[in-house]
Amino acid sequence: MFGLTLKKISLAALAPLLVLQPSFAVTVEDTVMKAMVDEMERSLTRLRLDGHSAPYYISYDSTETDRFEITSSLGFLTGRNHSRWRSLEPNVRVGNYDFDNTKFYGEAPVSTSSAGLTIDNNYDAIRRKIWLTTDLDYKSAVETLEEKKDHYKRNNIDNKFDDFSKEVPEVSISKARPLIVDEAKWIDCAKRVSAIFRQYPSIQLSLVNFKASVSNRIFVSSEKARIVDDTEDWLLTIAASTQAKDGERIKDIEVFGGHTESDLPGFEKFESGAKQLAERVMMLQTAPTMEDYDGPVLFEDQAAAEFLEQLLCDNLGSQVDSLSADTVSQSSKPFAEKIGKKILPRQLSVVDDPYAREHNGAPLFGGYNFDVQGVRAKRVILVAKGVLKALCTDRSPTKYSQHSNGHSNGYGGATSIVFVSSDSKNTREDLIARAKELAKEAEQPYFLIAKRLLDPNAVSMLQMPDSVPVLSSTSYDAIVLPKPVILVKHWVDSDKEEIVRGARFEPITVRILKDIDMIAGEEKASMMGRGGDNFTHLICPSFIIKSMEVSKDTATREKPPLLENPLSEKPGS
Repeated sequence: MFGLTLKKISLAALAPLLVLQPSFAVTVEDTVMKAMVDEMERSLTRLRLDGHSAPYYISYDSTETDRFEITSSLGFLTGRNHSRWRSLEPNVRVGNYDFDNTKFYGEAPVSTSSAGLTIDNNYDAIRRKIWLTTDLDYKSAVETLEEKKDHYKRNNIDNKFDDFSKEVPEVSISKARPLIVDEAKWIDCAKRVSAIFRQYPSIQLSLVNFKASVSNRIFVSSEKARIVDDTEDWLLTIAASTQAKDGERIKDIEVFGGHTESDLPGFEKFESGAKQLAERVMMLQTAPTMEDYDGPVLFEDQAAAEFLEQLLCDNLGSQVDSLSADTVSQSSKPFAEKIGKKILPRQLSVVDDPYAREHNGAPLFGGYNFDVQGVRAKRVILVAKGVLKALCTDRSPTKYSQHSNGHSNGYGGATSIVFVSSDSKNTREDLIARAKELAKEAEQPYFLIAKRLLDPNAVSMLQMPDSVPVLSSTSYDAIVLPKPVILVKHWVDSDKEEIVRGARFEPITVRILKDIDMIAGEEKASMMGRGGDNFTHLICPSFIIKSMEVSKDTATREKPPLLENPLSEKPGS
């Protein structure tokens, strides 16, 4: 099946082929899970260093991913890949739920036993790999636990919270399934969308990336958790970059995503998105540059979502301090001690819902059923009428959370699909009027409207020099917002609007959330990049920040190409 074009093949006709695929045969989950469980039971009873205890907890997390990916530029393929791989993430804990080898960094190297498993369903090969990784993890865990015990004893440290919470083990077995993708159809689509940029020779780099993948996951633990689950993702990303005459790099992306092929729109929507992207990038080439500014900023659409992603959502996950032989790591979660306190205006409430699949009829991206630790995802009310009620948690107990709510990302608690809802009835006209008042108070002839900020994933997709300076701060909690892509001056007296470029936001902290002055009543959904292939949706209203510092970007820039794009020249010229 893999590498073959599936165009015009019905599901009924394809069914016999699927049965023959070893990675999706009826016994796939049985083979992998049996190898996991058998080796886990053996390790629990027989894996033991002299003078040390056996593991009290073991889990194995294996995910088999089948992905089809293509990249196209100017109507031609630049990359095509259909691949399958199977990963293994072991977790071996020594000690007990109260005190174990985690949350401590000593002299012993931390085991990095994540590994790849054979995609052939050979019980012996899979079990051998599990055996080796378990052995490595166990020996590392024993050494770390002994160092941790000594450190606590020498420094007279009390273990305030348990190291691992006890959760009800989940048993949920679904059927592993294949990726069914019409490769020829999407190759043709990517070529046609990318060819649109031939009409815009001023754009230096453009590409269309399409990914379709199915991940079949098997999770088992010594607590008797048994999970077989699947996730399907479809993403089409359009990216473009160019330079202004002064060398400033201008870049942006458009992203379409869903959990099924039917979640993606038709070609016309992709075509429209590509043209809009090209036109705004070209428009910014000749836009005037921004001067230093201190005054009100109205955040709308994607810019509002990106602002809240950086200032709010990134800080709504629990994080536990980890000890080391030298010092205690500083927590970067400023809301950790603010449960029960007001952190947002009373008009705003925040809910994290991993099960959300649509908003106003449009599909949402980023949901899941079970988190990294095998805990069933839960819908969590994080903020109610401005008051922080909870954080997204994993299985590390804290002062305010004794149990997981199914939001572990492997490093702590993390948000998924976030809804920031507003009780306000304010319209956009109300926000414009209020922004004018604030501009007058700040003695500014205009206020700023931020409509788009640079998606973090755009930087990695468009591998060209970037003019965004690397800013440093002595404050560990300082945040630098992404560079504004669409930033508009709105004059108070004339209502004239002008797009500007070459701006950057000065570093801020979460305390700026207290400066949200007015909020709109309508919420909109935006796809947010979280690095790599990680995207999710954030739903929020527009709002005004009473005062922000925006500076002219003075970073060193590369000079534009000396010659014009050859596509702009007529043949024979």
